[in-house]
Amino acid sequence: MALRGLLTLVRILGALALGFLLFAWFRLDGPTRGAEGHDEQLAAGGADGIPATATGADDASFAPAIRSAIPAPLPVTPTQATLARWIGTRYGVAPEAIAPLVAEADSLSRAYRLSPNLVIAVMAIESNFHPYVQSQAGAQGLMQVMPKIHSQRYQKFGGAAAYLDPIVSLRVGAEILRDCIKLKDGSEAEGLRFYFGGGPASDTYIDKVRAEQHKLNLVARGAHVPTAD
Repeated sequence: MALRGLLTLVRILGALALGFLLFAWFRLDGPTRGAEGHDEQLAAGGADGIPATATGADDASFAPAIRSAIPAPLPVTPTQATLARWIGTRYGVAPEAIAPLVAEADSLSRAYRLSPNLVIAVMAIESNFHPYVQSQAGAQGLMQVMPKIHSQRYQKFGGAAAYLDPIVSLRVGAEILRDCIKLKDGSEAEGLRFYFGGGPASDTYIDKVRAEQHKLNLVARGAHVPTAD
């Protein structure tokens, strides 16, 4: 009986000792092993399988680069504000948001020696002044530019992701329009056709842009122009 009790006591003490050793091993080694495993997971693709290059330091350095390269809005003149109010009513957009785009487009038209309000008219026909619209073909933004095709044009603004900024979208589109007109020996009509992509529908496109441009010119001169067609 005494021997059986002694053996029982030895088994109990042995179990307690083993439990203590396991507890000590977990406390000392467990968190370190877990942290190593977590770091490996983050390096391989993050806790949710998101590649490390899609988040974190890369984006943190990329976003400020884009912000620093995006041009600041230009001051708005009274005539440009009048155009913005007319556009706002006609297209159901906020005049306060459109006014800087009108000022930028006006500046670009002068810099590129385009006829007055041509860039604004193209914006109207291409996107109805909605900066984040996308076509089925993948054309995006105010001027419906294909970012993948024209990715090099965005580099001076910080990279391809800058196309999301309306001012950048407008500048790149106006630059493409200018180049199209240059390729067509200075003909705005043929430049518009080339910008559109040619084809039978290009005549209708040119007529729409020119009609909108004419209305904008009248508004800029102070004429009363109905906002509905």
